[in-house]
Amino acid sequence: MKKISKFFLGLASIYYLFISLALFLASLFSLLVNRNYVFAIFDLLGFSNISLEIIKPILFVMLFLLFILIASVDRKIFKSIKFGEYFLFNIFTGFFFIFISIIGHVFFRDKIFIVSYIFNIFLIIGSMIGLREKSKVYYDEENSNEINVDDNKTFEKINEDEKEIEISDKNSKENKIEENPQVFVKKDEGNTNQKDIVSNRKENIENK
Repeated sequence: MKKISKFFLGLASIYYLFISLALFLASLFSLLVNRNYVFAIFDLLGFSNISLEIIKPILFVMLFLLFILIASVDRKIFKSIKFGEYFLFNIFTGFFFIFISIIGHVFFRDKIFIVSYIFNIFLIIGSMIGLREKSKVYYDEENSNEINVDDNKTFEKINEDEKEIEISDKNSKENKIEENPQVFVKKDEGNTNQKDIVSNRKENIENK
């Protein structure tokens, strides 16, 4: 699924790369072209009240701002391919430009807007697949962390239980000694008597 996501995002990034390059060249061309031609373009769009003195700077600023916008979108698409980021941004961008393309298609009735539909749909599909894969990885990491925490807790409980058992054994032994000290004294006396008998026998043998 990651390969499919990267494939669709790669197609969308190439599309936006060509648009950004075209806008950059158009912004430079707007400075060199005759202002009468620029005025004719604005007149066709319905903006005929603009002065000829400022019409070229206005066109240059518009095209250059569009170039910066599309270049930033393309940069984030490349980051999505490389680092797995900006998927939600790409989905929003795809729907936004589809909406803009629909408006342009309604007003200009040009089939070139179909190209925008196709590549923006590629962008949306690739971003959705990438977002799904990223959420799977995040979910698996959360589950593994929860399992490790549970294992550590059980290990700590086992150690605490073992310590409690050892402490209880020591306490029980001490209680037995306190309750029956005579038994342990008799055992010690018996051991000393046996040692005395053995030593007496050795002395008798040596005297003989």
